[in-house]
Amino acid sequence: MTVLLEYLDGEEILKHWDASIICLSLITGWTGVYASLTITDHLKFCTDRFWYVVFIILAGLALGVDTIWCLHFVGMQARYLDGGVTSGARGAMTVKFEITFTLISGFAAWLISSVALHILSGRKAEDRLKIDRQMEVRRALAAALWAMGVVVMHFMGMLSQSGNFDTEYNRWIVLGTCLFTAIFAAIAATVFTPALAPQTTLTRVIAAAVISAGGNGFHYVGMVAATNRVNFGKGVLLVPGSEAFKIPGLFIAVIALWNNYILSSVCNHYGEAFRGRIKRDEWELAVKDKVQAGLKLVKELPCPLFLVSAADFLSMPEQELRTLHEGLRPTGKLLTLDTMDEVMELKKTSCILFFSYEWLSWLKVGPNKIQLLAMKKAAENVAKKLQVPTSRMHIWIDILSIPQKHVGMKAMAVDSLYAFAHCADIMVIVAPDSWHANTGAKADALSHSARVWTRVEQLAHCSQHGVASMFIQTAETFCLLPDDWMESVCTVLDGNMTCCRNKHPNGCRCDKQTLVLPLLALYYSVYKQNLNGDPSAAAKYTWELIQKKGKDQMFPPTIDIARDAGITEVYELFGDTINRIEKIVVGETTDFVVPISFIEPVRSINCQL
Repeated sequence: MTVLLEYLDGEEILKHWDASIICLSLITGWTGVYASLTITDHLKFCTDRFWYVVFIILAGLALGVDTIWCLHFVGMQARYLDGGVTSGARGAMTVKFEITFTLISGFAAWLISSVALHILSGRKAEDRLKIDRQMEVRRALAAALWAMGVVVMHFMGMLSQSGNFDTEYNRWIVLGTCLFTAIFAAIAATVFTPALAPQTTLTRVIAAAVISAGGNGFHYVGMVAATNRVNFGKGVLLVPGSEAFKIPGLFIAVIALWNNYILSSVCNHYGEAFRGRIKRDEWELAVKDKVQAGLKLVKELPCPLFLVSAADFLSMPEQELRTLHEGLRPTGKLLTLDTMDEVMELKKTSCILFFSYEWLSWLKVGPNKIQLLAMKKAAENVAKKLQVPTSRMHIWIDILSIPQKHVGMKAMAVDSLYAFAHCADIMVIVAPDSWHANTGAKADALSHSARVWTRVEQLAHCSQHGVASMFIQTAETFCLLPDDWMESVCTVLDGNMTCCRNKHPNGCRCDKQTLVLPLLALYYSVYKQNLNGDPSAAAKYTWELIQKKGKDQMFPPTIDIARDAGITEVYELFGDTINRIEKIVVGETTDFVVPISFIEPVRSINCQL
């Protein structure tokens, strides 16, 4: 109890400090900062406006009220006034706090903290993790706002004190306190910057401890600036009609700790669920991007389509064929089509014939003599079946249609094989009995069907045109594909590749990985048509193949890649992308509509086996 008569009016009152309350204020600030860091971590990828506002408000509550405001009022209980400096009187002064001013200071801390956090996180979701000039400006603004808010809240809290004393302030200590606060606010703004915020529980705990220590340091230095002198007059309230109460520090600390725990737990629960939804949305977007990229490979020409007229091909001597693309280019015998519109225009008056065959030499490119003879027979046979002159036919053959010397153009053309096969009206599999020049292995229809690249060409053509336009040319016969042919080659990635035979030297990637995008586009197109209930005959046939062989076999989730070092590595190939494509198609809206059929259907062909 205060014994006022023993004090001298106007004398300075001694200040004392309770170490246990100081520790309590440190813990209060620590948990408040941790709760706010936990909540703001969910803001990084938040695109929903409602949840963004909710997280900003709650993070501002944890930082402004449960940290800054509660830290201050718990810390105020650590100081008690007892003893006259001049009179030597004893008796603790009763200190009350004006409730209206106190609540205003709490709301100010909440508002300022929420606005500062919004300044730091209020960019587009894709820009929040950038450290650029704009973010530096935002960080400076947030630091300035925090510094001003903390100083204002602190001295509002000091002014809200009510008792038989007056308070004076040392202007130099107040100035030093403000400078200290500016440094503290800059550190806090850095820690709360989305791109720099701590990612793990341990780093958040450490960051929260540092900020809590800085906040308490500012508070207690600011209190040292105050000198209290006895005033026997009645305590004056700043807000008329308000009331003054003693504020128990322990009660405030307990409320703040529980509030921090509840905020962290609840926001973590909803935040993780929300981030899980965001992650699913990101995965869906990634799948859509893959499908779009795959469809672009088909509906656009990544590389110009080079064709030679059937008449020129039939009259072309082998020596001229061996000059390859570069040798034929100056002669004017190559037709260059740069866009799909140009392809469509050509198809109004001419038929495109695609030759699918396997190279039978490691040193000599293109077809051998037996294969070349079979190709010329095939061109004549196709002309007869279509009942069109060879002048209305154009041929795609790799060594003439793919640049062989320019590495970049060659790679682009190889990546475009799917599109080229998709464009062709007729595909002829050239597979006369022959032998590989280096291995001596027999080459025929069976060896041809075992190659990945030839399988890709056939599946691409089949998915657009069906099997009615696909033929096999051997040395003696020209006929439609056998009934079970596509069933054996549709599992494209079970085929053989040169890179796999060489065990991917120097860590190079497997060429099978380059086929993911076009095969995703194929599945998307076929699945969408069949889901809509009105598929083309080709899409229906391809879907039946997929159902019969199984999605995991045609579109394997992973791939084993053997290395020349003697190890085998497992890589993701399609993963669960096929399932995601199905979900996208089922829930697809009009903002993601891709034309399914953009190649003119092949004209009717009658051919007897």
